Amino acid sequence: MNFKKIISIFSLAFILVLAGCGAQMTSEKTAQNPEYIATDATGAKIELDAKPKKIVSLIPSNTEILYRLGVGENVVGVTSSDDYPAEVKNVPVVATTEINVEKIIGMKPDLVLGHASMMSYNKDAYDQIKKANIPLFVVADAQDFDAAYKTFTQIGDLTGKTKEAEKLVSSMKATDKSSRKEAAKKVDTKVKVWLEISPDLYTAGQDTFINEMLTNIEATNIVSETGYPQYSEEQVIKAAPDVIITIYPNAKQEIAKRSAWKNIPAVKNNRIYEVDPSIVSRPGPRLIEGQEALFNAIYP
Repeated sequence: MNFKKIISIFSLAFILVLAGCGAQMTSEKTAQNPEYIATDATGAKIELDAKPKKIVSLIPSNTEILYRLGVGENVVGVTSSDDYPAEVKNVPVVATTEINVEKIIGMKPDLVLGHASMMSYNKDAYDQIKKANIPLFVVADAQDFDAAYKTFTQIGDLTGKTKEAEKLVSSMKATDKSSRKEAAKKVDTKVKVWLEISPDLYTAGQDTFINEMLTNIEATNIVSETGYPQYSEEQVIKAAPDVIITIYPNAKQEIAKRSAWKNIPAVKNNRIYEVDPSIVSRPGPRLIEGQEALFNAIYP
C-alpha cells in the first residue's frame, strides 16, 4: 500500500470519527434545548423539554383555552369556578378562594398556568410552587382581543399546540370581522349601553375587552373611564342608557327596585337583558360568542 493511500484511509477514518462526534453533539444539544418556550406576564421565560402531560389551571379562561386546543385530558387540577366545558367538572379542584399548594405539589404537574390578575393575593402560593421546581407560567391579564389571542398562542407554544392555537386565532378573527360587517350593515343608530357587573354598580369602561365588544357591534358604552370603575346612580340616570346589560343573577328584579331609575329609557322600555358572564368576562375562546350575544340582545 503506498503512502498516499495510507494517508487517504486515515483521513477518511478521521472524518468519519468527527462526523460521529458531531452527530452525537448535535443529538445532545437537541436533547438539551427545550422546544416549548414562552415568556409570561412577569417577564419570566418558561422552557419545557417535553410536552406537559399534567397541567394545573388556576383560572377558568386558561382552562377553556387548554380544552379548546385539545389538551383537556392533560388537565389534572382546576379551580372551583371552572364550569366549562362540561368535562371539567370531573377534574380535581385545587383552588377555591385560596390555592391548595400542597395538593398541587403532590400532583407533580409539568406545568401550572397562573394569571396576572391573581398575583397580588396569590404571590406566596405562586412562590411556593416555583420553589418546588414546578414550571409556573403567569398568563397576562388580557384587556382586549389581541392580548387574548397572544395568550392562546403562548399556551399553544407551551403545550405543543402552536398550530392549533394559530388556527383558533385565525378562525376567531375571521368570525369577528364578519360580525363587524354585519353589525355595520344592520345598525342605523347606535344605542347607548350601561353594562352592570354587580348590584353595587361596578361596570366595564374603556380599555377592556367588554368595551371592545360593544364598539365592534356598533353600540356606545356610556362609561368614559378606563378599567372597571364603580358608578353612582346619578351617573347612570344622567347618561340615560337605551339598553342595560347585566351579568349577574336576578339583576332585572334588582334594577326594578330602584325607583329613581324608572325614567331611564332602558327601564321604561323594558330593555334590560342578562348575558352569560362566562362568555363576556373571560378572555378565552368564547369571546366572539360573547360579542354575538351582546349584539343579539342590543339589536334584536
